[in-house]
Amino acid sequence: MVEFLSGPKHSDNARAVLLKYYSTKCITHGAYIITVALALWAFIWALPYFWSIEVFTRVVLLGFISSILLILTVHILGRTFFWNCSASAVLHVVPKKEGEIKTEEGTTATSLLLLHQACVEYVRRKHRVIGEFYKAQIWEIELWLIFLIGLSLIWLALNL
Repeated sequence: MVEFLSGPKHSDNARAVLLKYYSTKCITHGAYIITVALALWAFIWALPYFWSIEVFTRVVLLGFISSILLILTVHILGRTFFWNCSASAVLHVVPKKEGEIKTEEGTTATSLLLLHQACVEYVRRKHRVIGEFYKAQIWEIELWLIFLIGLSLIWLALNL
């Protein structure tokens, strides 16, 4: 293995680089939260215009838009909390050993990767729900359909 960083000084450098990376992720997801909040505000502002559409179309549209906003909100908040927990974990976790992680053939386990994997494992172990957002896929069709059907039924019940 080619050691990317070695020694205590370089370990601090690796932590500083990873902390900056995690902080950037937090800031980016904060911007996403602001975007979703603006979309929610626009949706609420546009609600009166939906009442001129026929009931079935209105229910489908409102259910679809509501489910998109709800899924995006949950996903972005979960990812934001994950990166926040990772940023605090990077200050005190012990990096993994090279043999403890799997790497693709032709790649090497740098000290940044070993430290990142230790942070991810720590967050997934300590904050189980938040840890699941590390590799969460937003486009899972089953989740979309469940939210769409559920919110459509709620909108239908409110319109009858």
